Amino acid sequence: LRVSRKEVEDNFRKYGLLDDRVEFIEGWFKNSLKDERLNKMAVIRLDGDMYGSTIEALRQLYPKLSPGGFCIIDDYGLEPCRLAVEDYRREHRIGEELIRIDWAGAYWRKE
Repeated sequence: LRVSRKEVEDNFRKYGLLDDRVEFIEGWFKNSLKDERLNKMAVIRLDGDMYGSTIEALRQLYPKLSPGGFCIIDDYGLEPCRLAVEDYRREHRIGEELIRIDWAGAYWRKE
């Protein structure tokens, strides 16, 4: 499941979110999420679809999410993704309320 960098940049631009503070890190989650530039975040938005990609992203990124930051899961409505989120939250005793956005998405705010 791939999207071109141009398409991502165009979407950021469309919503007025593309500026000099945005940095894109390309690649598969298992490789790109280990990038040392990823050290402190206010928002993580995961779109991994599958169990493996979702759990990998949570393991790599959630510890770097600042208190008060948001964890947004695009594909929570898909069973493999939901199971990965539930497993991670249980494993790390994350008790913040998980809020459904629509049939697919959900989020919580890190305390």
